[in-house]
Amino acid sequence: MEKKKEKKNWLEWLITIISGILVFFTLGFLIYQLIYEERTQPDIGIVLGEIVQKDDAYAVPIKATNKGTATAENVVVEIISENGENQEKAEITFSFLPGKSSADGWITFNKNPRVGSLKTHVVGYTTP
Repeated sequence: MEKKKEKKNWLEWLITIISGILVFFTLGFLIYQLIYEERTQPDIGIVLGEIVQKDDAYAVPIKATNKGTATAENVVVEIISENGENQEKAEITFSFLPGKSSADGWITFNKNPRVGSLKTHVVGYTTP
């Protein structure tokens, strides 16, 4: 039996070349990041959105942003609503917050937090 060599057409060659270029540049970018990007600890910032009334509660959207390059796990954020002498606390946990990324969540309060002020505090996190 004789094996015939099949000729590749121009489209197959074009796709092979483009795929090779993409792989080459992806590997180059990853190596560049590995060598030149500074490793920083998680730097977590909290931004609260606009308060929304839902049924008998008040919901507040929350966005946690990790400005560092290291990943943070089990990020616990405490939000305190202060209306005069009354204080109400809410807590939210983000299980995974990669470097240079953000995650969204919601917290709820029984009393209207618009009356007083909202204070945020990152209680803690772990690094893998």
